[in-house]
Amino acid sequence: MLPSGHELRRRRAGGFAGLAAVVMLVAASSSEAAARWGPTWSEVTGNLGTRTKMNLRPATIKQIDGKHETARIVKAEPGRHEIVVASPMRKGVAGSDANFTMDLEPCKRYYVNVQFESGSGADWQPVLAFVEKIAGCKVP
Repeated sequence: MLPSGHELRRRRAGGFAGLAAVVMLVAASSSEAAARWGPTWSEVTGNLGTRTKMNLRPATIKQIDGKHETARIVKAEPGRHEIVVASPMRKGVAGSDANFTMDLEPCKRYYVNVQFESGSGADWQPVLAFVEKIAGCKVP
């Protein structure tokens, strides 16, 4: 049986109330993030910084200072950090991890990529492919 017009209006109103709750939750978490990071932060991403170098591939940022990360772009306090990145699977060979230390400057986004040594091998090293300024970030 199809719902009546009154039932449909009641359902839609509940849907809008649910949407309003989601919008308020997102706004609250955005303000929490702003309070946590303040006007200055740094970012690290494994997204591909450039396509001009052969055998350069995106990396996965797994950890910063021992904290496991799942975001594509990871925010961090400016300063020196221990970073763990993983290479993608290649030619049937599972990816591996590499650790390195990096100094992050305020208001900069760092693109850390995987540079394979050849077109077919699994040997690689992490490289800093690109650095850019973060819009809206204020250097103290």
